[in-house]
Amino acid sequence: MAGIVWRTRRRGILVWVIALMAGMVGTAAAVARMYNTPAKIQTYAEAVTSGSALAAINGHVEGIDSLGGVVQDEFGFLASFLLPLLGIGLVVGSTRREEESGRLETTLGGRIARYQPTLAALAVATAAILATAVLFAGGLVLVGVQASGAILYGAALGGLAFVFAGFAALVAQLVLHSRGVYLWSLTVLAAAYVLRGIGDATKTGLTWLTWLSPLGWAEKTAPFGGQRWWVLAMPFAVGVVLGGAAVWLAARRDVGSALLRGRVGPARATWLQRRPVGLALWIHRPAALGWLAGGILLTAMMGSLVKQLLGAMAGNPALAESMGIQGGRPVDGFVAATQLYLAVVAGGYVIQAIGTLRAEEADGRLETRLSGTLSRIRWLAAHTVVVAAGLALIVVVSSLVLAISTAWSVGDAHEFGSIMKSGLDYLPAELVLAGVALALFGSWPRGFGLAWVGYAVATFIAFLGPGLKLARWLLDLAPTTHVGNPPLGAADPGSLSVLTIVAGALLLLGFIAFNRRDIPRA
Repeated sequence: MAGIVWRTRRRGILVWVIALMAGMVGTAAAVARMYNTPAKIQTYAEAVTSGSALAAINGHVEGIDSLGGVVQDEFGFLASFLLPLLGIGLVVGSTRREEESGRLETTLGGRIARYQPTLAALAVATAAILATAVLFAGGLVLVGVQASGAILYGAALGGLAFVFAGFAALVAQLVLHSRGVYLWSLTVLAAAYVLRGIGDATKTGLTWLTWLSPLGWAEKTAPFGGQRWWVLAMPFAVGVVLGGAAVWLAARRDVGSALLRGRVGPARATWLQRRPVGLALWIHRPAALGWLAGGILLTAMMGSLVKQLLGAMAGNPALAESMGIQGGRPVDGFVAATQLYLAVVAGGYVIQAIGTLRAEEADGRLETRLSGTLSRIRWLAAHTVVVAAGLALIVVVSSLVLAISTAWSVGDAHEFGSIMKSGLDYLPAELVLAGVALALFGSWPRGFGLAWVGYAVATFIAFLGPGLKLARWLLDLAPTTHVGNPPLGAADPGSLSVLTIVAGALLLLGFIAFNRRDIPRA
């Protein structure tokens, strides 16, 4: 069974492992080039420890005055999400998604026991996580990081991914659809991030909250500080318990069923649900609400930290330089960084939403929908309109929350208009990502995974590219680079127009290719 999982999922697994390893090791190498003297490392450490605001975002790094500590801090925000997503993604595709498609029932028709597919999925995911951790640790050693700290840091990140792999396997036994697994897993991840952030930002009283978060366990190993190897037992034990519970449930429940099926749907569809747009709205609503909740949580937390960050900058001007906030007002710089985070969240939503169209085709529902009078273009247009509306909702509401929380933090509501405008300025860049995803779906649906690869590359460049001083042609690969970092830097209308034209061309390509190709296409 493990061999079946590997043969059917090896491409996705290799993409995950290679992309993560290359990104993390590339970041470490760039950091090592930038901070190549003890004096530079000490300056960096003094800047980022000036206040608790950055600790809430990247975590509290023990041993920040070492090269490994700088690497851990620079990669802190991305690692908090990429490693859990590694564990979640590797498990979902081999469990609930296989069950949804009906392939699992066929597999179990032979001599395979019910629990074995789940156990095999966890075994393969664990092997991939272990390979990622080993390669990352080896890469850190090659760029000059202390070997023991590199090994412990790689193990801590691997433990983080292992916990969420076990959690995803358990949720796959509880809910009926793979999108539900992602929704619940990402909700728990967001809660873990908030708990860790509150615990790290609080000097006294609530520091214990960090120990309630799997992200906090990875941080508390202190790979470049006190090196608490015993903390690794926590993610290992929790991951084994969650995975064991998933295997136990898989052996006892009916195939195709779920313990949490949700409420029964209405007996009759409403007037809107009988229309293409209404059905598209019903399909995309859970994902849109989930990503919206993530955007609201992010912007509310970041906006509430503005006052603390301003106080830290006043005491240490080097902090602004380390964050890339130069040549403008500190508030604008912090808002610009937050809007970039929000743009990445919104980009993730549009790619996942368009990926749902691929799932509709692969599971056979699209062919049934198009067997009547509904045309291909009308079906795709309805989904595109709904996805675009969801994107606008996420950007507008999250920017509104950022504006309100920032005004509450600094006691000044004059930033309201610029914050809202800066969020809207990123819409063309987000639509380019949507255009890439739709073009792949229309022309080469089997290669839709490349949309996620492009998203990962664009995210890496957006977050770490300027700080690592990447070449200009590399920075230009990310659509967000061409927006202009508003409100710290004014958005160039010409660049936004070009992004809009590119997005429109990609969307048009997707429509034309979809209208001409075979349906379904494997």
